[in-house]
Amino acid sequence: VRSVDGSFKDATSEAIRHWVNNLDSSYHLAGAPVGPHPCPAMSVIGKETRKQAMEKWGGKPDVLVACVGSGSNALGLFHEFVRDEDVRLIGVEAAGVGLESGKHSATLATGEVGVYQGAMSYLLQDEEGQIIGPHSVAVGLEYPGVSPELSFLKDIGRAEFYTVTDQEAIDAYRRVSQLEGIIPAMEASHAIAFLEKLCPTLPDGARVVVSCSGRGDKDAEMVLEHI
Repeated sequence: VRSVDGSFKDATSEAIRHWVNNLDSSYHLAGAPVGPHPCPAMSVIGKETRKQAMEKWGGKPDVLVACVGSGSNALGLFHEFVRDEDVRLIGVEAAGVGLESGKHSATLATGEVGVYQGAMSYLLQDEEGQIIGPHSVAVGLEYPGVSPELSFLKDIGRAEFYTVTDQEAIDAYRRVSQLEGIIPAMEASHAIAFLEKLCPTLPDGARVVVSCSGRGDKDAEMVLEHI
């Protein structure tokens, strides 16, 4: 195991760099859908969701909601349901301190198409194509690009994408911790926060699945600083 100083994008860059220099002896398999096959096809989250929905409800979910950084949370859940056009797929990006501030990670909401780490997708970039550093209170969402597959789902209108600010995610983190006794990861808190806007628009009895990925113990100190 080789550690890298920085965030996910730095680790991915170093892994790709090693891979292309050692093609005969290494293989690059990212834990996110920004690399080659088999991610996200190998994910079991969507398959488990379909199975449990059938057992609990006798049918598919109506809406799936997941946070979006590089895209692993969202595609892990969505991939099983992409061809079920009666199931809404909703991804929630990090608006940081506001889209107008420039301090955010909302790639699909504000980015432009470009090439990064060997793939074409939406990117946070300036007029000269230079990468703009992302920001989010959730470190796992701080990625300047996004999955090419999510980019495609946006382009064809199959998936919907919205944004949630740092403060909205922190509020959701606190709310779920207090009401459910579950400490969600700050990344997943973005998806949970969007329910405040989504649920009032849904018909009674709508079946909604939210990807609550990861534990929020790692975020507790940061949340206490903000409150």
